[in-house]
Amino acid sequence: MFRRLYTTAVKDTKLLQPLKFEDSLYATLKIHNRSYLVTKGDIVNLPFCLHTANVGDSLKFTKIDTIGSRNYTYNINDGIDNDLVSVSATVIEKTKIPMTIKEVTKRRNRHTKHIHSKHDITVLRVDDVKIL
Repeated sequence: MFRRLYTTAVKDTKLLQPLKFEDSLYATLKIHNRSYLVTKGDIVNLPFCLHTANVGDSLKFTKIDTIGSRNYTYNINDGIDNDLVSVSATVIEKTKIPMTIKEVTKRRNRHTKHIHSKHDITVLRVDDVKIL
């Protein structure tokens, strides 16, 4: 049986009691307005460079929209209170993706321009998803 509850805010721990006894939890968190569904041990490739974080730093996420397991899911539109749920990750590496070449052409023009780009990425490993 799968139960899904939609609420506007979770202020007490009674609503999250069924999730405390579940083995594997997942969470949906937002980083720069992009949603990521993560569980413990996941590797997350962020398509940008986190300038404030260095390799080896531990990060704690504050914008968590959904917490759930196989049997229960809580989806909160305004975000779950940080005193109830904790998601932490470690920065594994900061690197660049391989070189990509893009051809840019203008209409009614034979000239093509080749743009070379190597974008920065940040790789995170999710350490813990837990209910406090």
